[in-house]
Amino acid sequence: MTEMKKLFTTSSIATGGRNGDAYLGPQRLHLKTRPAHSKREGTDPEEMFGAGYAACFLSALGEVGKRMGVDTSCAQAEAFVSLYAKSETEYVLGVELRVYIPGQSEEKTHELLDIAHRTCPYSNATRGNIEVKLVALTGPLEIAPA
Repeated sequence: MTEMKKLFTTSSIATGGRNGDAYLGPQRLHLKTRPAHSKREGTDPEEMFGAGYAACFLSALGEVGKRMGVDTSCAQAEAFVSLYAKSETEYVLGVELRVYIPGQSEEKTHELLDIAHRTCPYSNATRGNIEVKLVALTGPLEIAPA
């Protein structure tokens, strides 16, 4: 195995599992955690994973865009993270990333997504472990609350 150059390290703290609190990064941004489908205020681990994956994927897409001479600075990504039960004691995630790149055809967007998927650290971490589906959108995402 080749030696890798560490770019940075960060940390987060969780207490109470899905019924607790999360403190993210050195500023310890506080988020209340809750079980999936709960009406309680807060977020669940799948939402946090989805936000991280979408943001990281857009960063990878930005690097790909620079290399290929394509402006991806206004791209949007939405991650749908699903939790599956393989058995009574084993659970897995699945992700669908929907990405919109203004001014690009669906075909060009697919090309950029495929390359970004090979570079994104989240994609590399999940490859072979969970199903990840990439979807090229032809219009912008709705940002308003669902």
